[in-house]
Amino acid sequence: MIDLHTHVIPFVDDGSHSMEDSIEMIKESIAQGVTTIVATPHHYYKKYQNTVEIIKNNFDFLKEQLTISNININLLLGEEIYYSSEEDIISLLKSKKLLTLNNTKYVLLEFSTTREVKDITEVIYNFVVSGYIPIISHVERYSWLKRDIIKKLKEEGAVISVNSTSFTHNVSFIERHKVKKLIKLGLVDVVASDMHSFRRSTMGEARRIVKDDRLFNFDLSK
Repeated sequence: MIDLHTHVIPFVDDGSHSMEDSIEMIKESIAQGVTTIVATPHHYYKKYQNTVEIIKNNFDFLKEQLTISNININLLLGEEIYYSSEEDIISLLKSKKLLTLNNTKYVLLEFSTTREVKDITEVIYNFVVSGYIPIISHVERYSWLKRDIIKKLKEEGAVISVNSTSFTHNVSFIERHKVKKLIKLGLVDVVASDMHSFRRSTMGEARRIVKDDRLFNFDLSK
């Protein structure tokens, strides 16, 4: 299994506050059956704005500690980028000031859970025509993002992702129902953990519930 949305790098966001936390999260993820983890620390305007150099240094330090601890996992690097109209995200990506997933065309995007992005179809279109493939993280959390819009975004070229915990934990009835309906309609492309130190991986549990290996083995080769 590949988990393309995680917050396992220590000291760069709210995901992990210690190397011990990071290693424990990764060990639990391996126990769930995950073989590849993409570390995607938050980039959030005026909140989490680490430089690429800082992120890469902490990422390399984590990889060194995993080697020392004989923990075998394919660990890749990216970012989860919160969409804000106050930043030119595409320009920041092109100038290598923000990270795609594993240096591919895939960009993991997050939006406000409560504030509607009225031009979201155009936002996705702009990423696509700029040569990127946007992955929209945890679509079930966006109360304003309705099924017909999700379908349009997918048609525009977006990849639709949901969290594994939406199948296995006490999320709201609305989120759980939304995920099940999207899965049934074939609108989901990826299940990922979005794991933090306070939200551990449930990828194996979700896979047993969903019973669709395609959603847990996303091809990041583009």
